Amino acid sequence: MDESKKCNKYEALFIFHGDDALNEHIKECPDCKNEHDKYIKISALLKEAAPLYLKKQKEKKISALKKTACCMLLILGITGSYIGYNLYNNNLYQNAWNDESYISSIGLPTDDYGFLDL
Repeated sequence: MDESKKCNKYEALFIFHGDDALNEHIKECPDCKNEHDKYIKISALLKEAAPLYLKKQKEKKISALKKTACCMLLILGITGSYIGYNLYNNNLYQNAWNDESYISSIGLPTDDYGFLDL
């Protein structure tokens, strides 16, 4: 069929007129009926694919949340370990400075700094 003779009323009827006018025209015009059948098939395919697409989107969001949670736990674990390590070491150093030196504890004479005094 020549493209200049092809009916192009389908879109206008679909957008601006009611379903009744569109259905009346589809009964009479084979070009618009073919176009309408194509759109019905496409609509059915989209309805069939929509749940799969939504499921994949949901899985992506859950995966992103899991990755974020793992990263946050890792950061909290490292931070907690670092703080605990520093607190432990600070207590060791404080105890080392507060205690008397080993030399004085065995009874040898020491100066003010805890060194052996000769």
